[in-house]
Amino acid sequence: MLELRFLGHFEVLQNGIQVRLTSRPAQSLLAYLCLNAGKAFRREMLAGMMWPEASETSARNNLRQALWRIRKSLENGHAGGSDYLLADDISIAFNTE
Repeated sequence: MLELRFLGHFEVLQNGIQVRLTSRPAQSLLAYLCLNAGKAFRREMLAGMMWPEASETSARNNLRQALWRIRKSLENGHAGGSDYLLADDISIAFNTE
């Protein structure tokens, strides 16, 4: 079970154990995807929203880095932790199942 707390300080708990996710962009991306769970977002939209001042290439690289950090953090907390994110070459969504 994944528990996310956004009010106060950012916190992720997986089966009651705190998951370490210190990257602010990764925290913001995870929060956005969770608050819009089940809805898929195009990668270029997320990259542009999260890094509006960056070039398209840089923003997409930043997005990939943030996704990697989220997956790594969730995998460290639980086997199959990356199942929470549904991602392909075009879109990304938070898995509600």
